[in-house]
Amino acid sequence: MRFLVFAFVLLTQSASGHCAKADARPVHHVYRNPAEGYTIRIPNHVQAVAGNQAGPERGVSIHLRSGNTILTIGEPNSAEYKDPQEGIAASLKFEECQSRVATITVARMGKITGAKGRLACGNRIYVTMLTFRPHGGPIYWLKLETDPSHECEDEAVLLSVASSFRIIRWE
Repeated sequence: MRFLVFAFVLLTQSASGHCAKADARPVHHVYRNPAEGYTIRIPNHVQAVAGNQAGPERGVSIHLRSGNTILTIGEPNSAEYKDPQEGIAASLKFEECQSRVATITVARMGKITGAKGRLACGNRIYVTMLTFRPHGGPIYWLKLETDPSHECEDEAVLLSVASSFRIIRWE
């Protein structure tokens, strides 16, 4: 009986793992998300994967040469942030950190003005960008977690992705 339970657990775990991996797909050149209404350009020298998050697809993970990652996310403004600066301030509060050296500035994602926040926390640096869809709808995040030795090169990729951000028809 123990063997049957073990075999059942093993089969269901391997089957569910197979299904989860089947949804993840590599993305090259351009990532389009009509459900959230945006598109970004994927730089040539990085790898990107979409469909690897739980729930509905909201964005893409961009894996940098440094080993760090940029996440792009489109989602409803369920927290009802009044402006991007408020959203950035709230997102930086969630990071557990001993020394909180945080800055928030105005930034552009494509042609839209938003906000950019930076939090230095020990040996990690969190850079987050946020903009709102004009006239309501989803909000758009770019999130980079990096380390001090790769901050310049990783942030250059983040800014490249941010400059390529475009609003498309929301379906």
